[in-house]
Amino acid sequence: MRSFSWLSSFAPQPSAIGTELGQARFRVINVTPFCLYLILAWYFQWQAIPVSVVIGAAGYIAYALIWVAVVRFSIFNTSLRRTLASILDQALPALGMYLAGFLAGLVAWVPALGSIGNGLRFGTRYTWLSSVVGGALMAIAFYFSPEWHTIPGVATGIVLFNVLVPLYVVVLVKRLEQDKYAFEQRAAHFEEATKHDHLTGLLNRAGFADVFDDLFRSLKSRMEPREISAVLLLDLDGFKAINDGCGHAAGDETLQKVALALSGCVRASDRVARLGGDEFGILLRHISQDRDVELVAEKILAAIAEVTAPRSDLRLGASIGICVLPHPGLQTYDEILKAADRLMYEAKAGGKKQFRKMAA
Repeated sequence: MRSFSWLSSFAPQPSAIGTELGQARFRVINVTPFCLYLILAWYFQWQAIPVSVVIGAAGYIAYALIWVAVVRFSIFNTSLRRTLASILDQALPALGMYLAGFLAGLVAWVPALGSIGNGLRFGTRYTWLSSVVGGALMAIAFYFSPEWHTIPGVATGIVLFNVLVPLYVVVLVKRLEQDKYAFEQRAAHFEEATKHDHLTGLLNRAGFADVFDDLFRSLKSRMEPREISAVLLLDLDGFKAINDGCGHAAGDETLQKVALALSGCVRASDRVARLGGDEFGILLRHISQDRDVELVAEKILAAIAEVTAPRSDLRLGASIGICVLPHPGLQTYDEILKAADRLMYEAKAGGKKQFRKMAA
């Protein structure tokens, strides 16, 4: 049996369909008003319609329909196809201007729309190509046309319109895209700023809540059954004496030192937050052993104890409440924080500078 595999080269390719196909279909729409006018002019005998004009209109329609098939069946590679289309979109209207004379003024806008469409859909280089080619070919057509040559001012205006308007539109759209990107960057920066504590640079309560979304998703997926996470809620012991006895500036400096100490006790994948006042939250991810959580808590207590106070008679410590996750009784962010808060106050009531842990 003869193989017909060569037919597969004409099969529609997904990459060829989309904006390029939309541009190809738009060419058919471009010539419709002109064809409608030719029909009405012939029917009502408004003016004589030269055979060359009819042939030109039919030729452009044929080109538009053929190019829809060229795009749909991915004939030629994409770059060559778009380059040819950009050139033909200018060459055929220029030929029409020469053959149809003043009657072609009805479609004098077609080259401009072709340049704009190609540029916005495929890239600005196609607008530059269309504008340069179109301007040159249309100028030549007007120069040698017996009719257009008699009104050089109008002819020049049409050439400039088809060259400058597409370039202006594409440049303007490019500027709008740049402004949109800058606005999105500023919005993202503002949103990020609202999730961080301005004093310490750590996450704030809202930012800390956001990281729990990923935590809950990972707990539900349970990709690694033995992997656990832990939430530590930490309240400073002795901070009130520093803040009241040495002033708020000294208190703020102490909080910044604590934030730096906490960040040094955890990994880059963990999250540290200042939840308010002298209360901090820590989320430990990807922990393989329960004992590792206790080691981190001990490391934190030691680091806090080493934070220097403004006065030698003042000492800083911490009480920590720990919830190891997943836990069947803790399903929401609020439940986890309440449980960690209760454990933290148990540690504080038990003598401070220690931790209490709820096992998974």
